[in-house]
Amino acid sequence: MREIIEYLPKDWEEKARETGAFTRSRNIKTVEDLLALNMLYITNDGSFQMASAMMKLTKGISINKNAAYERITASGEWLRCMAEGICQMQGATIEKPVFLGEKQVKLIDASDETTKGKEKSIWRLHYVFNLFEFQCSDMKLTTNKEGERLTRHKVSENDIIIADRIYCTMSGIEHVLSNGGDFLIRFKSKAFNLYDEAGKGLELLPYFRHLEELESADVRCYYKLNGELRPLRIAAMKKDKKSAEASKRKTKRKASKKQEKEVQADTLELNEYIVLATSLNYTNEQILELPNTMADRASILPLKIVIRLWRCAKQK
Repeated sequence: MREIIEYLPKDWEEKARETGAFTRSRNIKTVEDLLALNMLYITNDGSFQMASAMMKLTKGISINKNAAYERITASGEWLRCMAEGICQMQGATIEKPVFLGEKQVKLIDASDETTKGKEKSIWRLHYVFNLFEFQCSDMKLTTNKEGERLTRHKVSENDIIIADRIYCTMSGIEHVLSNGGDFLIRFKSKAFNLYDEAGKGLELLPYFRHLEELESADVRCYYKLNGELRPLRIAAMKKDKKSAEASKRKTKRKASKKQEKEVQADTLELNEYIVLATSLNYTNEQILELPNTMADRASILPLKIVIRLWRCAKQK
């Protein structure tokens, strides 16, 4: 435990009291004991029973699983503060670009978790993470049969919603725009048809094939909703050769794992590019900078600890 503590922010114990994670010393008598309980929970597949048993074995502390549950689920904000502090210490926090002004960048994603016990269930936590405030602003828990979609979450004016390909739907785009927000979504091939201003079908690849590595392109096009053409901007950049090949291999493996048909040639070719659908009017360079910050997993990986605790707090 001492090896872990030396990497924590200096005020980690004080934050436990400020956030209400450590409020009394019954059974768990020190903040270090509370940290140990949380770590045992995380490293034992999210089992309150195992965390309880391991506290007895490793530290001689008797705490039943219900008490463990209460202690652990009260620790979410404390762990979030520590995660943010660790990122700041390591220089892994992301500074808000000046060009964003008052805009709030929010990442939307989901995470699955299997509960333990006799009746196993797979839950899906849908969440919104404010990139520059290092805070989850919305979370919803469903079964894994509930799909990932933007319409599940509230969107406010000045929000920039960043999401992966699975969220690239016309209904999701319309939801963001109708609530005054903007979007930046990785474009999903064949998610919906694209058109030019005359309503003629449009293919993206011819606009990209002339690009050199790390060169970008900007395509102004449309999608149809109830027969009406709606504007859409596509920003793209050609990947370096190594990244492109890795993306192609990943796509092929995914199709093989799901026993899908062979990946079509144009879909595979699109893996040579970063392709984003957006409503933003920034430059290509600025638009492409935002998903790069999202992809910087080093800055948000500690959040997974907090997400797991919040998820399990909702499950009971």
